[in-house]
Amino acid sequence: MPRLCELQQAFAEAVIEGKHSAVTSAMAADGSALRSLALYRRLIRNNYAQVLKITYPALHRLVGACYFGVFARGYFKHFPSISGDLFRYGHHLPAWLQRIEAPPLLVELARLEWACHEVHQAADSAPLAPEQLQAMVSADPSRVTIQFHQTARFLSFHVPVHRVWQALQPDASPDAAIDLQLPEEQTGLIVVRSDGKVRVIPLAWLDYRLLEALSQGASIASIERFAREAESGFDFTRLMTTLLNLQVMAGISVKEGICRTPPVS
Repeated sequence: MPRLCELQQAFAEAVIEGKHSAVTSAMAADGSALRSLALYRRLIRNNYAQVLKITYPALHRLVGACYFGVFARGYFKHFPSISGDLFRYGHHLPAWLQRIEAPPLLVELARLEWACHEVHQAADSAPLAPEQLQAMVSADPSRVTIQFHQTARFLSFHVPVHRVWQALQPDASPDAAIDLQLPEEQTGLIVVRSDGKVRVIPLAWLDYRLLEALSQGASIASIERFAREAESGFDFTRLMTTLLNLQVMAGISVKEGICRTPPVS
């Protein structure tokens, strides 16, 4: 009689890889457990495929149910869930698509969709308080850094993949053609959530680089200096206005003190 841990391991291999002989013989010597195990395996695989479909709806619409099912089955075999949190399942799909040499557009679209998924699930934060903005304005900019909401992600691509993503949204015109011949073009995006809805916003390339650097802890002064060096006459006030309009700032640090807005419970 196998030990419990061995039986559990054999059961997991049967569900994930189809290696059923060890576990079915342990469950019932006459082989009657095979049918039950096959039904359970099919149910589990279908459930995880459905999770991927919900997480990557645009990718599913683009390639169709048949091809998406192939991706889902391969992913399930090589990246089985290791957590009870189904929201984390699918994290490695972009890497899996790259590994099997799927078209680059599919890899990039999956990257964008995973960021949308994370933003959708992230905790809310309260708006930035007016006194925090005043602290940023009055302080030495070399001592000021900004913290960003968890409901914001910066991503860069070699093509404007957001155009395909937008064309595949449920509210997009059903008659609109999807142009898959995207030009080679450095593209910076910010993914944000506002009023419960995820938005994908393209940014001018220099704006993207500056805001991404701010999100990684660069000071206001260093960002302004980099902007002036990159583009003579750069309008830094316009950049800060863009940042305010995006409503993605969660807190402001000035020297050793940190003014951070706590997450909303």
